[in-house]
Amino acid sequence: MRRPAVLVSAFALALSACAGPSVLIAGESMRFPEPPPQMVGLTVLGADDLTPLDASVVARGETVATDPNGAVELLWEEEPIDVTVNAEGFYESTVTVAEKPLEGSVEIRLEPVVLNGTVTAADGRPLPGASIKLGDALETSSDSDGEFTLFRAVPGDLVVNRPAWEGSVVAWDGSDPEITVELEPLMIRALRVAGDGSGAGNVEKWQELLDLADSTAINAFVVDTQDEGGYVYHDTEVQLAYEIDAVRSRYDAAEVIKDMEEHGLYKITRIVTFQSNQLARARPDIAAINTQTGLPWTNNKDLAWLDPTDRNSWDYPLALAEEACRLGFDEIQFDYVRFPSDGPISQLSFDGLTAENYYSDESEQIRVSTIAAFLEEAYNRLNPMGCAVAADIFAITLESTSDEGIGQSPRVFSNYIDVLSPMIYTYTYGPGWKGWADPNDHASELVAAALDAGIPRLEGFALYRPWLQRAFLEDEEILGIQDVAEERDMGWMLWSAGTIFDAGHLRPAE
Repeated sequence: MRRPAVLVSAFALALSACAGPSVLIAGESMRFPEPPPQMVGLTVLGADDLTPLDASVVARGETVATDPNGAVELLWEEEPIDVTVNAEGFYESTVTVAEKPLEGSVEIRLEPVVLNGTVTAADGRPLPGASIKLGDALETSSDSDGEFTLFRAVPGDLVVNRPAWEGSVVAWDGSDPEITVELEPLMIRALRVAGDGSGAGNVEKWQELLDLADSTAINAFVVDTQDEGGYVYHDTEVQLAYEIDAVRSRYDAAEVIKDMEEHGLYKITRIVTFQSNQLARARPDIAAINTQTGLPWTNNKDLAWLDPTDRNSWDYPLALAEEACRLGFDEIQFDYVRFPSDGPISQLSFDGLTAENYYSDESEQIRVSTIAAFLEEAYNRLNPMGCAVAADIFAITLESTSDEGIGQSPRVFSNYIDVLSPMIYTYTYGPGWKGWADPNDHASELVAAALDAGIPRLEGFALYRPWLQRAFLEDEEILGIQDVAEERDMGWMLWSAGTIFDAGHLRPAE
């Protein structure tokens, strides 16, 4: 009976040899390996969209970082664990893990830090369309009420910018969930520069203007893209301009913009809009028509007009504007953005208006809403490109109770564009205005009265930057009307048909 026992021992030794270092010795009992430690898994998610978070987890005095899936494992010792979780842009959370789940992990959701803000003008008017940036990752823009919201906000510099306004940088420490940012309008002091040989189209004259800006308070130029005659003064990429023989290349737009940038000048271009002689004559289908002749209607200067009620007439000036913005201009100013004011008005015919009811209340609403719709379209195209949108308006509309027959309303327009530029030229006011025998002798008073009447009519986000005259005034009077605008926190632009300026009617550089 002993032989089988020997066989069993040999077999056991053979198994022991196969098992490597675990050798079972006769007389000892087998010891099983220690069970692995129990772990509890945690997953950290953002409560706003349930995405995994890069978080730090503090438990039992030790800090562990989550993996790319927002997960981490902690040793489970059969007793509750107090866990504190932090993630950038989220509120800290402390939870107690009371028991280990049978399956899966414990989910911890962090609430995002939310910063609510409002962008306003100094007078409290909300400013829509402002770009807001916090740190390197968070960006948004203010809505129609000037309000914005940033989720997962992290303390840092809040940078707010808006076309035609001074940018603002506000340090936010994270303690206040609401913030109001007040912007100031750019204080623009500009000279009008013709696009032809009297201005940008003359190399020597252009240099003189740059030198004048360097030595005075001037910080902007308004350079013509299209003038009153319907001529475009640079080599445009808008092919229609060539087809209608409108191009009169006088200056290199890229060089002009480069020069202005090098001299620290704010860059405005002026586009005469609906008085577009070349296009209206070439395209009668989108022109204002003379009911007597059936041909394009012309004003007292024999210049033809587009029909603002025909939306096809908008394409050309908007194409020129978009090109100007791409070239690098900061602001696009639409002039003659209105219905005609001189000439045989009774013979005018538009797609959306007839001569018979031209001065009815209904036609006034049509005129104002038509021009406002054009400006809104321009704003929607150009503001996202980074350009401010401006419109020149008759100064009389600051005080008039009507649109003066031209479709302009500061109150309405202020809801759609950045800058309104009333053309306050004292020589255009007739004897007896406000009791003055010659209003031109009361330039500062007249400009002040016009602006003060217009300010309450700004119901939207636009600001005023008036056109002021150089002609028919002495240097001290020109300086005086500039001061009137600046005292009301407005910039100004100085008009000269022939681009004639000198240092005598400009403040010296600061």
